[in-house]
Amino acid sequence: MLLSRFLNDKKSRIRCKFAKLADKSASNTARFARLILFDFLSKIYIRNSLIFVILLILKGKKEVRKI
Repeated sequence: MLLSRFLNDKKSRIRCKFAKLADKSASNTARFARLILFDFLSKIYIRNSLIFVILLILKGKKEVRKI
């Protein structure tokens, strides 16, 4: 009887630890997804926008020189 209680207690502790690990990895996954979606993609958008503006400015200067 005592052995079965002990083993059941150990099983419940192990289940609890796995549940905590699963919750932790799920929150980490959500954190990484947010990082990728909002941080990296916004930086890529800003970089591409800057490159586009610079190209427009350079193209405008070349057209002015032709005139």
